[in-house]
Amino acid sequence: MATPSIIPLVERALPADCLVFKHSTTCPVSAEAAREVRGLDAGLPVYQVNVREQRDLSNWVAAAYGVTHQSPQLILLRGGKAVRSWSHWDVNRAAVAKDLAADPAGRTG
Repeated sequence: MATPSIIPLVERALPADCLVFKHSTTCPVSAEAAREVRGLDAGLPVYQVNVREQRDLSNWVAAAYGVTHQSPQLILLRGGKAVRSWSHWDVNRAAVAKDLAADPAGRTG
């Protein structure tokens, strides 16, 4: 399993198909979720926004994709739309891999 490169989100633009990880640098649950995301093999680019340090970008992600803010949170974008999200302890390799395998187009949950 290849370790994905986490790409820092630095502007209000994301590819149509990717994962967005909203991370709190002060939260232990988010720290564990970050370890899980780093070990994820989803075959998609993974972008990270630090919700405290990048509040404007974090708010933009929530508004642009219609996803209620949570952190930690992993959001699946397909065709430029948020089609699935996981938050808190659900941000783990097993849960995400299971959901993606069940519906690779991302229409689960």
